[in-house]
Amino acid sequence: MQEGERLFERLEPLLAEAGLALVDLGESRRGGFAQVRMTIYSPGGTGTDECAQAHRIAYPAIEAFLGVTEPELEVSSPGIERVLRSPREWAIFKGKGVRVLLRDETEWIQGRIEGAEGGKLRLALPDGPMDLELEAVAKARLDSSAERLFASRMATRRGDIIEGGD
Repeated sequence: MQEGERLFERLEPLLAEAGLALVDLGESRRGGFAQVRMTIYSPGGTGTDECAQAHRIAYPAIEAFLGVTEPELEVSSPGIERVLRSPREWAIFKGKGVRVLLRDETEWIQGRIEGAEGGKLRLALPDGPMDLELEAVAKARLDSSAERLFASRMATRRGDIIEGGD
């Protein structure tokens, strides 16, 4: 296991205690200098307060783990169109809008991540759920417009049901 992976395993539970998910971590060294970049996520929103909180939690652990003083630590949010790179990220972003391109397909699918476990993925689409294997996904990225589209279609559908029931 590489040093960056061990550092990820060390920081992940510390951040989780504060309600933050460690999405990604990169670590590099040159001489006695260390640089760490981490991406965090909070379901309630990931802004400067959450990044500052993650920095306060992670900094002393990084100093101790890497055995360096004053490492450079950069903390960021995942962004609104993050490319999903690993199976863990699907679980972290449960409930978020997503665009998915399946292998051997040319059209992107827009929906919301309902769950991901054991190599399987469930997307909520306006016309019903879609289950698929993660291996079937060629590309995927978070998509806030898919969240709005999905919410709008679902609200319209609920309105149709209510109006039709009178």
